[in-house]
Amino acid sequence: MYTGTLVNHKTVTSKIYKTVDVIPPEEQYRHENFMPAIIDKETFEQAQVLLESRLRSGVRAKFGNTIHRYCGMIKCAECGANFIAKKRTVTGKSWVEYTCNSNHRYGNEYCTAHTIREEQLDEIIHTELAMLCQEILDSSQKYDEIVREWNKKKPKYDKMIKDYTEKIANLKVQIEQVIIERINDREHAKVYNSMIEKREVEIAELMQKIEDCRKFDELSKKRRDELMSTAELLDEVLFEPYISDANLRLLVRKINVHENEDGSLDVNLEFNGDFKDSSTVCFEIDE
Repeated sequence: MYTGTLVNHKTVTSKIYKTVDVIPPEEQYRHENFMPAIIDKETFEQAQVLLESRLRSGVRAKFGNTIHRYCGMIKCAECGANFIAKKRTVTGKSWVEYTCNSNHRYGNEYCTAHTIREEQLDEIIHTELAMLCQEILDSSQKYDEIVREWNKKKPKYDKMIKDYTEKIANLKVQIEQVIIERINDREHAKVYNSMIEKREVEIAELMQKIEDCRKFDELSKKRRDELMSTAELLDEVLFEPYISDANLRLLVRKINVHENEDGSLDVNLEFNGDFKDSSTVCFEIDE
């Protein structure tokens, strides 16, 4: 209802058996624009992402306390524990840092005391998203080249489709002939069945080749459009000086942090969607 949509038939209750069955979303009755929307759908969907992310990662805070933006997202690569947020203030300067919960609760014998500041994470995220955006743009250009090459070779593929179609027609004629022979020679029915099955497999393979030829252009253009849409989204995110919590959780699923022997930190980002994970190294800020 926040977005003006009324949804009915979400559950079915049996008064006889005292049961309540949840109806799958695709079978529910949705009435779009049923009432005035309170918020737009984009804001609503971002809120759902935040709520789901917090529920999945077990994020919680005392009443009235702030839920810090990376809570529940950062994992220790050494012990697997979550990183917890701490607010520090030294000589009038305040910042938020995250540290391994195992070390915080049980000491150095359980895990190392590695910490990372929120401002460091913000900088890493911004840099990695900018690199990711460029990779996506490069990929979309490759798909442009694929489409251009396809258009050059289209007459060749059209001829291939014609040849495949003729082969399929010929195989179907052969199958009909084998069926007639099988009727007249029932004693060797298994042999004829094998011959029919072999031709049916060939037909299926040829039909798949025809489908691949016809769909290649469409799939290439669709993939290019998807990449461009994602790049535009990242551009909008990066245009702002500060990445919002909603956009952060929309793009990044998990952050793994590992401390090296020299005190540097390996930070691995696991992205949501069809993105490659990335890694970077940063050093602790001296006090």
